[in-house]
Amino acid sequence: MATNDNKKIVLITGANKGIGFEVARQLAQKGFQVLLGSRDEQRGKKAVEQLLSENLSVSLIQIDVTNQTSIDAAVNEITNKYGYLDILINNSGIYIKEPRPSQLTLDIFQDNFNVNFFGAFFVTKSFLPLIRKSLSGRIVNVTSALGSIYFHETCKQSYFHLAYSASKASLNMFTYQLAQELKNTNIKVNTCTPGLTATELTNFHGHSVEIGAKSTVFLATLPDDGPTGKYFNENCQEEKW
Repeated sequence: MATNDNKKIVLITGANKGIGFEVARQLAQKGFQVLLGSRDEQRGKKAVEQLLSENLSVSLIQIDVTNQTSIDAAVNEITNKYGYLDILINNSGIYIKEPRPSQLTLDIFQDNFNVNFFGAFFVTKSFLPLIRKSLSGRIVNVTSALGSIYFHETCKQSYFHLAYSASKASLNMFTYQLAQELKNTNIKVNTCTPGLTATELTNFHGHSVEIGAKSTVFLATLPDDGPTGKYFNENCQEEKW
């Protein structure tokens, strides 16, 4: 069980590069014990070495969010070392170039959902017992504006990314319903979009990872009277679903 004297423990999936890596850096700079989640162990080690060279408190957790055996191993590792988890950030994501909706295939849907929705769902389900042991648990799901019906209704441009958008819309619904389930606990569950950020996922178009990490860090560090079951944009402002 966590105490007020403990350093807060945060696990970030998909944190060996891009937005997740920058979130890891910013939270470590704020004094958190960061568990840098990476599917690829070697890439994860390089990321950890970089942050350690900056005198930050970071360690590697090898985790493939699409593999329950890997998830269970990560849970056991954190349980044995810490006994609790304060913050879970479901940052892992995938985008696959898609045809128009009428031309989509099952494998494109499955690949998107396996990481973007099922990965976050089963990681959260598996770690929830540890998060319940925190004095102020936080779950942050990194989504996309493309998962928002309101965004598509109000945007002047048409976006045809049905499989990706649907996977993120499912993540949004999971966020809302889990927040309702946990509303009488000390756990807050929210989701945010980093906005168009210059990473491999976007072919390096968009704003900097420093800006892209802002909303995730904001939700990870919410005070105890902060919101739950909400969706925030890259400027840390609440948005319509």
